[in-house]
Parts: sequence; C-alpha cells; structure tokens
Amino acid sequence: MTGEELLQTLLESFQASYDVERTCDINGDIYDAYASFNAASAKYVLMKRAELWRAECFEHVFFRIEEKTMEADTVDRFRGQLMTYIEPRLVRHGEKYPSKDHMYTYMTLICICENGVSEEAAKKIRSFRYEKNYKLTLRGYSAARILIFDLKNRKLFGNRAARELVKGYKKSGIL
Repeated sequence: MTGEELLQTLLESFQASYDVERTCDINGDIYDAYASFNAASAKYVLMKRAELWRAECFEHVFFRIEEKTMEADTVDRFRGQLMTYIEPRLVRHGEKYPSKDHMYTYMTLICICENGVSEEAAKKIRSFRYEKNYKLTLRGYSAARILIFDLKNRKLFGNRAARELVKGYKKSGIL
C-alpha cells in the first residue's frame, strides 16, 4: 500500500463525521489534508431556553505524507504550529480562553511515512506532550496527538495521548 492509497482510505473513513479538505496551508506549512469535527451536547428542561448544561467537543486532524525518512524536525515544526497558529486560532479563536461551553479539543497529526522514521524522530514522537487547561479546566482543555503509519517497517505508533487511536487502528488491520 502506498502513502496516497492509505491517505485516501483514511479520508474516506473520516468523511462520514468530519469536514474534510484536501491540501491545507497552516501558516505556511502545507498538509496533504485537513479534517475538522465538532459536536455539541446539551441538557434542558421542557424547552430549549431552559438549558441546564452544554458541552462542545472539537477535533482538528492534519494529514501529511512523508516520502523521505521522517526526521525529528517534522515533530518540532508541528509543535511550533500548535503554539503559534493551531491552538490560538482554531481552539481559542484569538481570544484568551475558548467559549464558555468548550469541553475539549484534540489537535491530531497523522503522518504516513513511506520510507520509515528515524530513531531520533520516533523517540521524540513517543515523548511528545502538549496539553493546555483553560481556567483550571472550567473552560475545558486541549491536547495534541501524533499518530504515525510507518509503511516501510509496517508499524503504527504515536505519543501517549494517541494511545487509543493506535489501539483502534491496530484492531482495524488498516496497516
């Protein structure tokens, strides 16, 4: 399976619940695809105006095909994008905090590596951590996840926050 075929398979599975775009420019960094998801839950009494609580959940997924061996600078670039553009613009929308009903936002990078991952990059990915709480989690939290499809070595791995994603994709037998 080539990287483009795997990307197409992933995007087809995402299209049922996510808004998917091909080719996305995030602050000068080009991704092969971008998918966004949002869901809102609410509890109310008798009529919608008498709302007891509301929770909004979001996910932003960035897809990239790495044709050469993935190096550690890819992880560093993603961290930079998280801090300068993705979290401030997509999570907080330029405000100090997200909306009052915000529960969580996942920011996910899915890399499809056709020629493997360097040892240094693999170590950086496994130890990668980015979490941010807003007002002691009263306004929710955001977390970054990295998921790697290593086509050369037929491996699937990610950072700690992506543990459930890794389990799900291993069960599906996609790789």
